[in-house]
Amino acid sequence: MKKKLAMMLAAVMMLSLTACGGGPAQPSGSTEGAAAASAASGALSYKDYQGSDKYVAATEAAKYEGSEEWPETTWNFDCSTGETSTWAQAGYYFNALMQESTGGKVKVEVYPGEQLTNGDQVAGIQALMDGSPIQVSLHSNLIYANFDPRFNAVSLPYIYENYEDVDRILGGKAGDLLKDVLAEKGLKCEGIAENGFRQITNSKQPITSVADLANIKMRICSNDLCAEVYKEWGCDASVMNWAETYTALQQGTVDGEENPETAIASASVQDVQDYISLWNAYYDCLFFCINQAAYDQFSDSQKAVIDANAAKAVEYQKAMNREQVESLVAEWTESGAMEVTPFDKIDSDSFKNACTGAVDWYKAQLTATGMSDADAQSFIDAFTK
Repeated sequence: MKKKLAMMLAAVMMLSLTACGGGPAQPSGSTEGAAAASAASGALSYKDYQGSDKYVAATEAAKYEGSEEWPETTWNFDCSTGETSTWAQAGYYFNALMQESTGGKVKVEVYPGEQLTNGDQVAGIQALMDGSPIQVSLHSNLIYANFDPRFNAVSLPYIYENYEDVDRILGGKAGDLLKDVLAEKGLKCEGIAENGFRQITNSKQPITSVADLANIKMRICSNDLCAEVYKEWGCDASVMNWAETYTALQQGTVDGEENPETAIASASVQDVQDYISLWNAYYDCLFFCINQAAYDQFSDSQKAVIDANAAKAVEYQKAMNREQVESLVAEWTESGAMEVTPFDKIDSDSFKNACTGAVDWYKAQLTATGMSDADAQSFIDAFTK
């Protein structure tokens, strides 16, 4: 019944989109109509975000101390997940902060769901590096790894016990190393946000041990480390754009997928999946990046404002993400939207033992790019020690 209802809902949505016609839909986060009304009233206008007592743009926006005029600027912000996700909400908050700081001179238009690259996450990062049509984005390290294997170090299996480990590792030398790599790509990394521990869902059975992955057709993102680990786990895994995944799950083209809880909820994956296992097998982060050339058009005092507002947006995203993970699991458990298998009911050792070759495989990927064996090991140690 759940799948029938989901299919009916998808059909209604498609009919609604078709009925609109007359050219492309207004992107989420667009403020054109509101901006016109705002201009008449003299008030700032920006997309509402899910604020709190701690995150209020009017009081939290950085104060500009410089004398240079802010240039009239509109940046396009891109992310993979939908407009209700914490990723998009961080973009909306950054827009609000920047408008507050600049008197509306600098605006950030938010395009969730890779709208500017037809759902292609890899193309989204390329467009960011090109500086057009994207100037700001939140993207996962797993997608960045398509451009440089060093980004895969974040997601080696079972290197974090908890969020404290994540904050310690990515807040230290490991995070600095990755920011340096992003700078090599022409990007200013303003902070490391969070996608989270990637939990596994499927429509066939609870997954409690590596043996349960046999005969499961799994959707994974475009990442060679993920492909290698799933191969070691004996799972039939294939790459698919996130924008296509809901329909594939709905139609049974694939049986399952893996993503953090907030990404699962923002795409309503729980409507077309019956089981979720909270295995915490691996983690991925998000890089809040600005195209360096776009950033460099501003003065040093203006850059200080951008840096402060971006840092606040990253802090906001991480805080929201962690709050929502706990509430989503409780909601799914209570409602029965999916059968939830908690971490303590999972045979983690079976997964760990089956993917012991992942680190050696990864080290070979690094040395294949020209890194010495010693440098590759040192790089890995920054994440695993």
